[in-house]
Amino acid sequence: MTAGLDLLASGASITLTDGTTVSLRYSMRAIALLEARYGSVVAVQDAIDTTGQGAAYGPIVQLVGAGCLGPGGFEPHYREHQDTKGERRISGDITYRRRTDGADLADLLHPGHLGEYVDAWQTAFAKALEALGNGDAPETTGAVVETVSPGLSSTTSPSVPSTFLPAPSGT
Repeated sequence: MTAGLDLLASGASITLTDGTTVSLRYSMRAIALLEARYGSVVAVQDAIDTTGQGAAYGPIVQLVGAGCLGPGGFEPHYREHQDTKGERRISGDITYRRRTDGADLADLLHPGHLGEYVDAWQTAFAKALEALGNGDAPETTGAVVETVSPGLSSTTSPSVPSTFLPAPSGT
Protein backbone atom coordinates (compact mmCIF):
# COMPACT_ATOMS: atom_id res chain seq x y z
CA MET A 1 0.00 0.00 0.00
CA THR A 2 1.23 3.49 -0.83
CA ALA A 3 1.52 6.13 1.88
CA GLY A 4 0.19 9.71 1.54
CA LEU A 5 3.28 11.61 0.44
CA ASP A 6 4.26 8.78 -1.91
CA LEU A 7 1.06 9.46 -3.85
CA LEU A 8 2.22 12.99 -4.49
CA ALA A 9 5.03 11.66 -6.68
CA SER A 10 8.12 13.50 -5.57
CA GLY A 11 10.00 13.74 -8.81
CA ALA A 12 12.96 15.94 -8.04
CA SER A 13 14.60 18.18 -5.48
CA ILE A 14 16.13 21.62 -5.86
CA THR A 15 18.57 23.47 -3.64
CA LEU A 16 17.71 27.05 -2.70
CA THR A 17 20.26 29.84 -2.29
CA ASP A 18 20.08 29.55 1.52
CA GLY A 19 21.28 25.93 1.27
CA THR A 20 17.93 24.28 2.02
CA THR A 21 16.63 21.54 -0.24
CA VAL A 22 13.03 21.40 -1.42
CA SER A 23 11.37 18.33 -2.87
CA LEU A 24 8.87 19.13 -5.61
CA ARG A 25 5.50 17.41 -5.21
CA TYR A 26 2.44 18.25 -7.26
CA SER A 27 -0.74 17.43 -5.36
CA MET A 28 -4.22 18.06 -6.72
CA ARG A 29 -4.15 21.38 -4.84
CA ALA A 30 -0.93 22.40 -6.58
CA ILE A 31 -2.19 21.41 -10.02
CA ALA A 32 -5.53 23.16 -9.47
CA LEU A 33 -3.67 26.30 -8.40
CA LEU A 34 -1.58 26.22 -11.59
CA GLU A 35 -4.70 25.61 -13.68
CA ALA A 36 -6.36 28.63 -12.07
CA ARG A 37 -3.27 30.72 -12.85
CA TYR A 38 -2.67 29.52 -16.43
CA GLY A 39 -6.10 28.23 -17.53
CA SER A 40 -5.33 24.56 -18.25
CA VAL A 41 -2.74 21.83 -17.79
CA VAL A 42 -1.62 22.33 -21.39
CA ALA A 43 -1.08 26.06 -20.74
CA VAL A 44 0.88 25.16 -17.59
CA GLN A 45 3.14 22.92 -19.64
CA ASP A 46 3.66 25.71 -22.19
CA ALA A 47 4.24 28.46 -19.59
CA ILE A 48 8.02 28.55 -20.03
CA ASP A 49 9.14 30.03 -23.32
CA THR A 50 11.74 27.76 -24.92
CA THR A 51 12.45 30.04 -27.89
CA GLY A 52 14.33 32.68 -25.91
CA GLN A 53 11.85 35.31 -27.06
CA GLY A 54 9.51 35.26 -24.05
CA ALA A 55 9.42 34.89 -20.28
CA ALA A 56 11.14 32.01 -18.50
CA TYR A 57 12.14 33.24 -15.04
CA GLY A 58 8.70 34.41 -13.86
CA PRO A 59 6.88 31.26 -14.94
CA ILE A 60 9.46 28.96 -13.33
CA VAL A 61 8.88 30.67 -9.97
CA GLN A 62 5.16 29.90 -10.39
CA LEU A 63 5.72 26.30 -11.47
CA VAL A 64 8.33 25.45 -8.84
CA GLY A 65 6.37 27.29 -6.15
CA ALA A 66 3.30 25.11 -6.68
CA GLY A 67 5.49 22.05 -6.21
CA CYS A 68 6.71 23.41 -2.86
CA LEU A 69 3.23 23.56 -1.28
CA GLY A 70 2.45 21.48 1.76
CA PRO A 71 3.42 20.92 5.37
CA GLY A 72 6.71 22.61 6.18
CA GLY A 73 6.88 24.07 2.68
CA PHE A 74 5.62 27.23 1.09
CA GLU A 75 2.20 28.89 1.19
CA PRO A 76 0.71 30.65 -1.87
CA HIS A 77 -0.51 34.24 -1.65
CA TYR A 78 -2.55 35.62 -4.53
CA ARG A 79 -5.49 37.77 -5.61
CA GLU A 80 -8.55 36.02 -6.88
CA HIS A 81 -11.31 37.80 -8.74
CA GLN A 82 -14.79 36.59 -9.57
CA ASP A 83 -16.62 37.90 -12.64
CA THR A 84 -20.36 38.39 -13.00
CA LYS A 85 -20.75 34.81 -14.29
CA GLY A 86 -19.15 33.43 -11.14
CA GLU A 87 -15.87 32.48 -12.84
CA ARG A 88 -12.89 32.80 -10.54
CA ARG A 89 -9.49 33.85 -11.85
CA ILE A 90 -6.14 34.47 -10.25
CA SER A 91 -4.82 37.84 -11.32
CA GLY A 92 -1.10 38.47 -11.43
CA ASP A 93 1.57 36.18 -10.10
CA ILE A 94 1.32 33.96 -7.07
CA THR A 95 3.82 34.76 -4.33
CA TYR A 96 5.12 31.72 -2.45
CA ARG A 97 6.27 32.34 1.13
CA ARG A 98 7.98 29.77 3.33
CA ARG A 99 5.80 28.91 6.31
CA THR A 100 8.64 28.85 8.82
CA ASP A 101 10.20 32.27 8.19
CA GLY A 102 8.13 34.03 5.51
CA ALA A 103 10.96 34.03 2.96
CA ASP A 104 9.81 34.59 -0.62
CA LEU A 105 10.65 31.66 -2.90
CA ALA A 106 11.56 34.05 -5.74
CA ASP A 107 14.36 35.44 -3.55
CA LEU A 108 15.66 31.92 -2.88
CA LEU A 109 15.98 30.81 -6.51
CA HIS A 110 19.26 31.52 -8.34
CA PRO A 111 18.92 32.78 -11.95
CA GLY A 112 21.95 30.73 -12.98
CA HIS A 113 20.14 27.50 -12.09
CA LEU A 114 17.19 28.01 -14.44
CA GLY A 115 17.96 24.82 -16.39
CA GLU A 116 18.08 22.78 -13.17
CA TYR A 117 14.71 24.19 -12.06
CA VAL A 118 13.09 23.49 -15.44
CA ASP A 119 14.38 19.88 -15.45
CA ALA A 120 13.19 19.32 -11.86
CA TRP A 121 9.76 20.76 -12.65
CA GLN A 122 9.34 18.67 -15.81
CA THR A 123 10.32 15.47 -13.99
CA ALA A 124 8.11 16.08 -10.94
CA PHE A 125 5.11 17.34 -12.92
CA ALA A 126 5.17 14.37 -15.32
CA LYS A 127 5.37 11.94 -12.39
CA ALA A 128 2.48 13.70 -10.65
CA LEU A 129 0.26 13.42 -13.71
CA GLU A 130 1.10 9.72 -13.97
CA ALA A 131 0.35 9.22 -10.26
CA LEU A 132 -2.97 11.05 -10.61
CA GLY A 133 -4.19 8.58 -13.21
CA ASN A 134 -2.77 9.93 -16.46
CA GLY A 135 -0.58 6.92 -17.25
CA ASP A 136 0.43 8.42 -20.58
CA ALA A 137 1.49 11.72 -19.04
CA PRO A 138 3.84 13.70 -21.28
CA GLU A 139 7.52 13.84 -20.42
CA THR A 140 7.98 17.16 -22.21
CA THR A 141 5.93 20.31 -22.49
CA GLY A 142 3.44 20.93 -25.25
CA ALA A 143 1.69 17.55 -25.27
CA VAL A 144 -2.08 17.45 -24.82
CA VAL A 145 -3.31 16.10 -21.49
CA GLU A 146 -7.02 15.57 -20.99
CA THR A 147 -8.11 16.68 -17.56
CA VAL A 148 -11.04 18.23 -15.79
CA SER A 149 -10.41 21.45 -13.93
CA PRO A 150 -12.34 21.57 -10.67
CA GLY A 151 -11.59 25.25 -10.25
CA LEU A 152 -11.04 26.94 -6.95
CA SER A 153 -13.62 26.86 -4.22
CA SER A 154 -11.71 29.15 -1.87
CA THR A 155 -8.50 31.08 -1.53
CA THR A 156 -5.53 29.64 0.31
CA SER A 157 -4.57 32.67 2.34
CA PRO A 158 -3.61 32.10 5.98
CA SER A 159 -6.64 31.69 8.21
CA VAL A 160 -7.86 34.40 10.57
CA PRO A 161 -7.63 33.74 14.33
CA SER A 162 -10.92 32.67 15.90
CA THR A 163 -11.00 35.86 17.98
CA PHE A 164 -11.47 37.93 14.80
CA LEU A 165 -14.76 39.84 14.62
CA PRO A 166 -15.61 41.67 11.40
CA ALA A 167 -16.40 45.36 11.62
CA PRO A 168 -20.11 46.18 11.49
CA SER A 169 -21.25 47.19 8.03
CA GLY A 170 -23.36 50.08 9.32
CA THR A 171 -26.61 48.76 7.96
